[in-house]
Order: sequence, then structure tokens, then C-alpha cells
Amino acid sequence: MTALNHHITTDVIGLVADQVERILATEGSGHDWQHIRRVWFTAAKLAVVEKADVVVVILAALLHDVDDRKLTGDDSTETLLPTARRILAEAGAKAALIETVCSTIKMTGFHKGLDGGTERSLEAHILSDADQLDAIGAIGVARTFVFGASRRRPMFEPDVMPMTTFTVAQYDANKGSTIAHFFEKLLKLRTMMATETGRREANVRHARMVDFLDAFFIESAAPAAWFEMLSAYRD
Repeated sequence: MTALNHHITTDVIGLVADQVERILATEGSGHDWQHIRRVWFTAAKLAVVEKADVVVVILAALLHDVDDRKLTGDDSTETLLPTARRILAEAGAKAALIETVCSTIKMTGFHKGLDGGTERSLEAHILSDADQLDAIGAIGVARTFVFGASRRRPMFEPDVMPMTTFTVAQYDANKGSTIAHFFEKLLKLRTMMATETGRREANVRHARMVDFLDAFFIESAAPAAWFEMLSAYRD
């Protein structure tokens, strides 16, 4: 679909983008404007390939982090999406489009699938793929260390192995090392892609993470258990 299918113009997308950039320009945990911009462009490309609603995908990509609990410190914002709703309304989006965009955002997020999964629309699958692609590969490595530093997490604890299974509550309470986070989440993401295009790109980025971790463990003289754990994620 084009913007005309929703009776809006590209000006609305521009207004939303301007507001999001203003809000997240100085965000310091890796969920900043540059992250949003990358997810926006990736999601738009996937939406065209998958014949999804491009307008919904773009707006959801732009707004997917403005009410994220990691940024607001309040779980309720992920349910209510007050900032996303306000920005869309101020940009002139109609009520039906606002609800569709917000529904798409609420369907996405790694933690939402930990306790049994959640049903997703095509647009939500595309947003999830685009967001998760930005969490892996070279960009993902950089963002992971930025996030860990922002939460004052240790870079690496050689004697503390990653969690292997966990609930949402356990995932939220976890204060483990940044390196452990690769195993608890990031190395799993390529198997969670919903689109064929997303899977192909995820495989490329996954390999880059494995190469990085292999070098990291060599340079840090990590215990053999870390190499053994990593071997499960090699092609």
C-alpha cells in the first residue's frame, strides 16, 4: 500500500520522524535515533518485498521505542503507548491508522515471546525482523556494549555462564554480563526471523557475531566452556 491508501501524505511520516528524532537524539543505551532510522529503512524494504502495508510498517518502525519500558522505566507505557499516540495524532493520522500502528508495535518485542509467544500481523513480523536485525551483526555488537555500559553491567564474567532458559521476570531481573547477553538473546535471533529476506540477512550478521565472540574469547583467554557453548551457534 502507499500513503494514499491511508489518505495521508509523506508529510505525516516526516512529522513523526522529526518528533522521534527530537525525543531520541541523545538516548544513550543504543535505542537512539540512528537505531530508529536503520530499523525504518530496513522495515520499509521488507514491507515492499513482503507486500505489506508500507505506511503502517514505517510509522510503527519510527515509533516502536518511544514508549519502550527500557527507556521509560514504566511497564504500562508499552501497553498504553501514550507518546506514540500523541505523536501520531499531532501529525494528523486518523484514529483507525493510529490503532493499527499501535497494535503493530504492541505485538513486537523479544520479551513478549518468552512466556508462550504472541500472535503477530504481517506488519508486526516485518517490524520485528527489522528491529532484530539491528540487534545482531557488527551494529548489534556495538549496540550491545553500549547498552551494557548504560546499565553498568560487567563486560565479561568468565566464571558466570549465561542463563539457558528463563521467564520474562527472570530475563528482566538478570544483571549478567554483556557477553552472556549474546547467548541469552542475540545468537538466538536468526532462528526467530519471520521473513525469508530477514532470515538471509540474519545469517550473514549472525556469522559476524560468532567471529567476534571467537576472537574475544581467544584474546581474553576465556575458559573452554565458552568456546564449547559458542560452537553450537556455528554453521
